[in-house]
Amino acid sequence: MTEAARRLTVPNQPAAELRARGFAEALAAARGKHVLIALRGHPDPDGIACAIAQAHIAQRLGVAQTTVAYCHELSHRENRALVKLLGLDLRKIKTVRELGKVDFLALVDAHEVDPDLADGGDYEVLTIVDHHRPASPPKARFVDMRMDVGATATIFVEYLLELAVLDPDAEEDRRIATALMHGLSTDTDDFTFARSTDFRAAGQIAEICDRDLLQDLSRRLIAPTAMDVIARALQALGVRRNFAMAGVGFVTEAERDTIAQAADFLVRREDIDTCVVYGVVGDKYIEGSLRTHSASVDPPVWLEQAFGTDEKGRPYGGGRRDKGGFRIPIGFLGRVTDRAQLWQLVEHAVRTALLRQSGEDPTPGVLVPPVAPT
Repeated sequence: MTEAARRLTVPNQPAAELRARGFAEALAAARGKHVLIALRGHPDPDGIACAIAQAHIAQRLGVAQTTVAYCHELSHRENRALVKLLGLDLRKIKTVRELGKVDFLALVDAHEVDPDLADGGDYEVLTIVDHHRPASPPKARFVDMRMDVGATATIFVEYLLELAVLDPDAEEDRRIATALMHGLSTDTDDFTFARSTDFRAAGQIAEICDRDLLQDLSRRLIAPTAMDVIARALQALGVRRNFAMAGVGFVTEAERDTIAQAADFLVRREDIDTCVVYGVVGDKYIEGSLRTHSASVDPPVWLEQAFGTDEKGRPYGGGRRDKGGFRIPIGFLGRVTDRAQLWQLVEHAVRTALLRQSGEDPTPGVLVPPVAPT
């Protein structure tokens, strides 16, 4: 593609060029150095794709070494398949220091360093690129926060067009385009919630993607463990008007994404506008997923109002316009050794918070008390 033709394809060229230039200038500070692209939480397709796109751009701009790493499990089958089928090199770490000398951190699809990265606060954050609403202004040499796009992958397609155009004949470039397209698709619910910028970004990389590989990645198979959690959610389901909630009990860390899959399933019921599915993950956290069709429910705001913030003022929940999630340390409740009793305490606390936020009476009997899963 010629330079002139390439530039004609980019909408709002001055703004796109300015943002890409700022991104490149920040990466210039890391020439000859080592940048850790740190994924927050459990990596999803959008975050993984953006990380490898940033590593690709960084290499083109003279960064000596980039490492893509994460703290938590690749818990969703789909995410493990993405890493395996694309042959991606991702590292699971507990500290930055175990990677040797690291000069900078970079964040994609997140605006804060994962709190479980023990020494993450000891390093300067070079770049932050995200599409989630921050609770407080992010701090880095370069920050690109856009809440008007459906996926962070859209932003990285723009950067690639300006800084490192993908070659359809290069296998590595085709893998990056395929990952970005998959990230775009998953984060916009198969483009159901995509904005015009997301569609344009998809159009820019459509001819570079590996179609067969993309089809393999897009097969939304449900694991037996997810089926089990969905069954528990159905058994525990309580509905009040158009709001539904279900506690699924104890879930292993490796299977935490089954909670979100259960919420995806329940919200399809025709009389439900908003649903929340929650459970105890790894005996350490109370985690839940919210799904909604209601225009009056803003997931990050709704969840913050329901569960509040931690001691640093950070909301326990977050999300976007149709979905959200929360993660609350189980804290002193973890001292309870009887799992049935622990679940009763968790169930009561979460159900009370959700009912109050939904405007319902939290007293017993409003919803049929669910059977505590084991």
